[in-house]
Amino acid sequence: MRTLLDSDRDWPFLLGEGALGSCRADADLASRLGVAPRSRLRWRREECLDPDSRPSHLITTWWVGERQERWARAVAEASLHQVTPDEGDQLGLPSGVPAWLIQRTRYSSTGRPVETADMVLPADRWRVRLR
Repeated sequence: MRTLLDSDRDWPFLLGEGALGSCRADADLASRLGVAPRSRLRWRREECLDPDSRPSHLITTWWVGERQERWARAVAEASLHQVTPDEGDQLGLPSGVPAWLIQRTRYSSTGRPVETADMVLPADRWRVRLR
């Protein structure tokens, strides 16, 4: 069992399969990024592996234009989530099992959102204690 304390910290272990793409912002992503619905977004999904190279959790990040390497602060919110079939395939879990959903948004020094992410952490493997 691991404990997530800081959703903004880089993952110290290996990364598994990843993917890049683009999409149109739905209402939720548009609100989180401060853009109009249907704005063009870039996205990246990372499969984070534990020290034994087994799937630990997933991180999907969305941003507008070029991805910013610098940000001033991040805000995260945790809620319960049911693993989707796609997430279950990547995590080696059946769909519908409980997981933590951490929604994190990073902001520039001017307060503008520069990226937002969903972290899916299986509830049987993770505790969440955000600071």
